[in-house]
Amino acid sequence: MPSPAPSTKRHRRAGLLAVILCTCLLALAKAQTSSSSLASVLSQNIPLGVENTGAVLPSFDPTGRRTSLMTADVVRRVDGERLYAEGFVFEQFGAESGKNLRIDLTTAFYNMTTSTLRSTQRGRVSRQDFTIEGDNLIFDTTTNRGLMEGNIRMVIFDTKAKSSEEKPTKP
Repeated sequence: MPSPAPSTKRHRRAGLLAVILCTCLLALAKAQTSSSSLASVLSQNIPLGVENTGAVLPSFDPTGRRTSLMTADVVRRVDGERLYAEGFVFEQFGAESGKNLRIDLTTAFYNMTTSTLRSTQRGRVSRQDFTIEGDNLIFDTTTNRGLMEGNIRMVIFDTKAKSSEEKPTKP
């Protein structure tokens, strides 16, 4: 029997990814009422070595408010602890819209055991009031703290609102 056309393989992969994501969402809903963690949901539903395209993984608090959204062009489970992603975006939503945080990375590794995100390629972290870019990033998703190194460039927006200085009056 001839092998399926590349577009058929792509459709099968997209279908498999949809099934995996639905399973993850159902498991996450159950995890809110049980002791399961995101890491166990990911490890159960993303098979070792399988490449998943167009991944989308939202997270919700017990009240149903979306707290984060992870998207990636490609996600692959490397081993029992790590996921590899390309075209990775992590958005964390605060109670106030000005506190939303976004991390854009070309490539990244997510350690499911330590809940840390690492990238050795240039990445960007942005919020309404700042943008920071650097060559390396480590971000702990449980404490919301990170470290960025190498060729750092930071832009802070609208510092007047934060400053206690008054504008000089014209004579």
